[in-house]
Amino acid sequence: MAHIFKNPTKENKGIIVFTHKEWPWLLNKALPVIEQLKTQYYLGWNQGTYFGQINLPNIIDFALTSPNMMSFPDNGKTLNIPLCDRNFLLSDFKNLNIQEKYFDVIAVSRATKIKYMPDFLKSIRKCYDKGNKLQTLIVVPISENEKLTPEKYDRDIVKTYKDLFTPEERKTVTLLRLSEELGYLGISPQTINWFYNNSKVLYIGSKSEGTCRVVHEALLGGCHIVYYKDHKGGLVDYLDEDNSVYYNNHDNIDIALSKAVKKYKYSKEKTDKFDFILSENHTKEKLSPYFKKLYEQNNQIYDGELININNLSLRLPAHYDDVSWADNSQATTDILTIERLTNFINYLNEQNS
Repeated sequence: MAHIFKNPTKENKGIIVFTHKEWPWLLNKALPVIEQLKTQYYLGWNQGTYFGQINLPNIIDFALTSPNMMSFPDNGKTLNIPLCDRNFLLSDFKNLNIQEKYFDVIAVSRATKIKYMPDFLKSIRKCYDKGNKLQTLIVVPISENEKLTPEKYDRDIVKTYKDLFTPEERKTVTLLRLSEELGYLGISPQTINWFYNNSKVLYIGSKSEGTCRVVHEALLGGCHIVYYKDHKGGLVDYLDEDNSVYYNNHDNIDIALSKAVKKYKYSKEKTDKFDFILSENHTKEKLSPYFKKLYEQNNQIYDGELININNLSLRLPAHYDDVSWADNSQATTDILTIERLTNFINYLNEQNS
């Protein structure tokens, strides 16, 4: 969504960030509005999915991204800021210093086909058949879009689970299928954080996506990660031999899971280091050096004061709906209609009047 980091003053510009989804629409449908905004604000781009290399238009003053999601040649106008929404995770996600883990493996994912959740269940079955009875927790919220686009989801995930595991085995392989009535976030971040902190290994099955906040939330909770080797996206940021194991294809997930669980060792020091990198607790410290450079390059003064710096992991990708331009036209708060853009401009005018 359009996110306001700073209001303009008589001497200095403000700061607004638009998502990678909003920018193409704005440049195509509302270029004069964007050009007018640029006279009062520095305009940023927040990348939320894998693009590879692209050319960014000069009108964009800075881009929040990761080289594993998007790169762009230096155009002399756009400052590259190697941070994105997953670098500002809710402070609820943190290390609880639980050294003895209850779960061997955890998976937190919607049942979209790109997540390969049936393959994960089959891999746990393989581990059981080899005598490796992994204590497993699977959290699968029901997406609000499942009924609208059922072809994109493994909607029979509960049946698959019941077919693969006997009632006795389900005592150690737990599936939580959360109702769509709970909304987009499912259950509280504090509870999910407790799950992470009580787990050794997180499975993530996608071959390509954006920042994948689940992975980085799990790193804050002390998990190691099992992931697809050739994954394209920001998911792989901060993964190394010490905190992750990859698999080459989805038939070998069980081998990676067993290896990761066997070699897992909790390290408070290594887990705590992710707090600065990934938590919103250090938002101003992380952003200010880049914003200071942006202002200095344009002969203006950055005073270090920012607004709306809570919930950035939700605000930046347009998953935060407590804004005046939100409506029921779409699931996110991206500005992709004239009505939303008009409401956003009216809000800016009210703030600066």
